[in-house]
Amino acid sequence: MLQTFRAKLNNGVLTWSDEVPESVREGEEVEVIVTVLDENKEAAPKARRPFGLAKGLFVVPDDFDAPLPDDILEEFYS
Repeated sequence: MLQTFRAKLNNGVLTWSDEVPESVREGEEVEVIVTVLDENKEAAPKARRPFGLAKGLFVVPDDFDAPLPDDILEEFYS
């Protein structure tokens, strides 16, 4: 089973940010997968895109959310 816990690794020393897993507290050998979060603190936040950038490029038809025809629905379940 995969469980996720937060911890920091600094010079080979693991410091738990969350509660220490029971299996670790009991001294069991556990297999781990390490994900390194590379946080670039200098990166500027992404600017939000303004609404309406695609205005006039396409039209949503009035029946956009109408039920699909039976022959098309059958393709999903075949």
